[in-house]
Amino acid sequence: MKGLTIGSKVISLLSIESTNDYARKLLTNGTPEDGTVIIAGEQHKGRGHGKNGWYSQRGKNLTFTIILYPYFISADNQFLLSKAISLGINDYLSQYLDDIYIKWPNDIYVDNYKIAGILIENDWIGARMKNSVIGIGLNINQQYFPDHLPNPVSLMQVMEHSFSLKTEFRKLLYCLDYRYKMIKNKYVDTVNKDYHNKLYRLNEYHTYTAEDEEFVARIIGVTDHGKLILESEHGKTMEFDFKEVEFLL
Repeated sequence: MKGLTIGSKVISLLSIESTNDYARKLLTNGTPEDGTVIIAGEQHKGRGHGKNGWYSQRGKNLTFTIILYPYFISADNQFLLSKAISLGINDYLSQYLDDIYIKWPNDIYVDNYKIAGILIENDWIGARMKNSVIGIGLNINQQYFPDHLPNPVSLMQVMEHSFSLKTEFRKLLYCLDYRYKMIKNKYVDTVNKDYHNKLYRLNEYHTYTAEDEEFVARIIGVTDHGKLILESEHGKTMEFDFKEVEFLL
C-alpha cells in the first residue's frame, strides 16, 4: 500500500500451514521487501507462543505475518517492537470499542476476553536486530470457538455485526505502520507511556502464581527489557520474564 512500510507489499494466500513459516522461507531464500505482509485465509498450523497454536476459522479473521528489518533496535530494547505492534492493534480496535487492554506481554483483550495474539521472532547480527517475523491473529467475524479456548472473543461478537476483512485489514495496517514509525523516529517515550497506560490489570490487585506459589499483587509496570513488574499486597516488588508468572483471578 502506498506510503506504508508495513504493508508495502502484500502476499495473499488462500490456505497455508503457517504464515510465519512462509515468511521464514522467504528470508532464507532472499531479502523480501521491508514491511512485506503475508496474509492467509486459513492456516492449518498457526502458531502462538511456545507450543500453543492459534485457532482461526477459515475466511473469518485476519491472520498474517509481517517481515521487518528494525536495524535501529538493539538487543537491550527489543521489547520496544512488541510494544509498538501491540499498540497498533490496540489503536485499531479503539476505533470501535472501549476497554481495550494489552495483557503482558502482547495479547490484546476486550475487557476480560482475548481478541488478538502476537508472535514475534527476531534474528540478530551482533547486538542489532537483523530481521523480525511478526505473526498476528485478530478475531474479526468468527462466532463460535472451540471449548478448550478459555476466553476468546471476536469483533463481530462484541459489535453484533459482520465486517469486511479487506477494509479492516487496510485500517489495521495503517495503525501498525503508524506505531512502527513512532519507534523508528525515536518517539520512544510516547510508546512506553501509551503501552504502560494500556496494560491489562494495571494497579489492580489480583492473584498470580510463580514457582508453584500463589500470591496477590498488582501490576505497576514493565521494564525496558520487557519484564513484568508486580508489587505484592505487602509492598514487595518483583520482576518476571515471560512464562515465569501466570495470571489467575
